[in-house]
Amino acid sequence: MSKFMKDTLEQPEAVRKLISTSDVVSAKVEGLDFDKVLFTGMGASLHAAEVAASFLRSSGIDAVSAEMSEIISYSSGETIKKYTTIFLISQSGESAELIRFIEDNRNLARRMALITNNGQSSAAKNFPEERVFLLNAGDERSMGATKTFVNSIVLMLMIAASKTTKQIDFSNLPSRMKEALALDVSWLATLLSEKRERILVARGFGIGVGRMARLMFAEVAKMSLIFYTGAAFRHGPVELLIDKPVVLTLNPSGATHDLMKELHSDISGKCDLITLSNSKNGSVETVYVSEGLDEVLASIPMMNVLQKTVEEIAKKRGFDPGAGVYGTKVTTKE
Repeated sequence: MSKFMKDTLEQPEAVRKLISTSDVVSAKVEGLDFDKVLFTGMGASLHAAEVAASFLRSSGIDAVSAEMSEIISYSSGETIKKYTTIFLISQSGESAELIRFIEDNRNLARRMALITNNGQSSAAKNFPEERVFLLNAGDERSMGATKTFVNSIVLMLMIAASKTTKQIDFSNLPSRMKEALALDVSWLATLLSEKRERILVARGFGIGVGRMARLMFAEVAKMSLIFYTGAAFRHGPVELLIDKPVVLTLNPSGATHDLMKELHSDISGKCDLITLSNSKNGSVETVYVSEGLDEVLASIPMMNVLQKTVEEIAKKRGFDPGAGVYGTKVTTKE
């Protein structure tokens, strides 16, 4: 079994362990000012943050997620000062951009909190314990983020929910993840291994997961997956259907479920179309996952399906799913 698959299969237990720390998380969040919130990180950390930022905005809180490298180079200190809490997300706590951001903004240290899997990291040493939020994901062996990505989503949602009137029921998430990881996806891996365009479309809370899937296909299977948000796909990229691509959609029950079903109806017959959903309605070929989960969590088991799929694709292509060829687990150059 590859390192990537070992990490992937350990995700439900890692989430269960993280959920058990909810009291500690809530206590730490209590002292943070959520008037205007910034989530910032790189790669998988940034994509995970997009889910919590969307959740906070839907709850009436001003929250954004932005790539750390771009903030460093293209945002003024006056702009950053507007945020009352700045969440720095890095599974290693050692990435080049993170260390530079902390150094460049020491005057804002009291507004920062760190989300990391490494409580002994260089970054963690800059903050008191009450402003370091641990992912509790355990050792992650492979280059492609699995446990740290999913636990980042869950931890940031735990943080966000404790500052809103909306409740999130995490209790069934580990079992739904386990169910997703038990599915036979060999047929999907075969389809996506074909030499034609692969397109993934998602909306809402699925956007961060969709962007992470694009990164994962590059890191693990060494192949391109094009990602578009649901509405953006209609604004021009729909022309890609001319070459009969494989189109995947994430479509859990929720605010934009019917809009995505309408998209399915409009593109059906023009591509090989598969949707990942917790709704059995419709005539589109469906991978049924995330039964009973709230929309904000439903995309996580869908990601698990894609993780298992990309593992099989990597092996078909002769790659070790957990190893990089040119990249490394921790990026130390900006």
